[in-house]
Amino acid sequence: MIVLSQCRCAKSFICPKSANVMSARLTAVIDIGKTNAKVVLIDADNAEVWERRRPNTVSKKGLYPHFQTEALWSFVLNALEALPQTPSCLVPVTHGACCALVKDDGSLALPVLDYEHPGPDSAASSYDAPAFDETGSPQLPGGLNIARQLHWQQATWPDAFKETAHILMWPQWWAFHLTGVLASEVTSLGCHTDLWNPAKAAPSTLAVKRGWANLIPPVKPAHEALGTVRPEIAKRTGLPATTPVLTGIHDSNASLLPYLDRAPCGVLSTGTWIIAMALSDSLPPLDPDKDMLLNVAADGRPVPTARFMGGRERDEQLERGVSVDEADRLTAERAVARLNDVGARGPTYVEGPFAQSAVFLETVECLTQRPVHARSGSGTTAGAALLAKTAIASI
Repeated sequence: MIVLSQCRCAKSFICPKSANVMSARLTAVIDIGKTNAKVVLIDADNAEVWERRRPNTVSKKGLYPHFQTEALWSFVLNALEALPQTPSCLVPVTHGACCALVKDDGSLALPVLDYEHPGPDSAASSYDAPAFDETGSPQLPGGLNIARQLHWQQATWPDAFKETAHILMWPQWWAFHLTGVLASEVTSLGCHTDLWNPAKAAPSTLAVKRGWANLIPPVKPAHEALGTVRPEIAKRTGLPATTPVLTGIHDSNASLLPYLDRAPCGVLSTGTWIIAMALSDSLPPLDPDKDMLLNVAADGRPVPTARFMGGRERDEQLERGVSVDEADRLTAERAVARLNDVGARGPTYVEGPFAQSAVFLETVECLTQRPVHARSGSGTTAGAALLAKTAIASI
């Protein structure tokens, strides 16, 4: 059984010994993406020096399609045990639109829903969506709005839902599993959940009205050390018992971290989804009917965002016989349209798999007539590793 506890000051968890370990800045990133789960070791130069991965498969058994949390947890533990070097800290980073309903004893009240499942659509007519102007969340299909997930689950399985004592965003579920400490964080709360008001940095009126706000743990910075690994995990993996675990962050916002001080600029975080984000000192008008929204950066600022499933669509095009270059050109054209939608100005920074495609990069630069910079490796894991540097500076 996991011992539950609320967050305390980060410094109260870091003894002199662990602070010395953190100075080495070797970070283990637990990256739970929609398609793949990875544990990656990042060095002080943000280079990936070791990786272990597995597909993030969805189980079709049971109440509804759901992520296989037990299998993922076993994978994480095995990967941490296999680390070739001792990390200074652990950082969870995950995809959005995902949450865990946790009982008082730390177990799940209901399975962790795969957001592509259309189940929540069946309860859409009784869902009282908050105004877009309040949350920056467009109304999306399936479970892409977490509050729609909660509405459907509560209506369909009321007895099981009543056992929910805590609603944890996906990165913080992993941090909780590692430490036993409950927390929330703004990048996941603000990722088209309908649960968060970015302007007020507080739960939405819907979250308050439905009582869900009372189940959301205290909000902590993404870089804060929530606690150290639980004793049984230290014993199982061989990690020092003083190893800190950070609050964690939403994956696209991890990719955004290196550019928060480079505004104005645009960022393309690529993978299963291609996320176009604009950093500037103004907010353009957003059209929720075009999958435009406000994300919330790690520092709390609202970030105009537009998305499409570029990686998924590219794979489908390749299966239909479209050439790689043509697929990448078509994907780049859509990506530029999304950058234009959010009013991106200045250089464009490309993260993720498409940063390796010369055709993609050249097409983006040609169509925007602005410089394009590609980050090698994973922007998600490199961005998450930056959180460790911030944690060190805050000690």
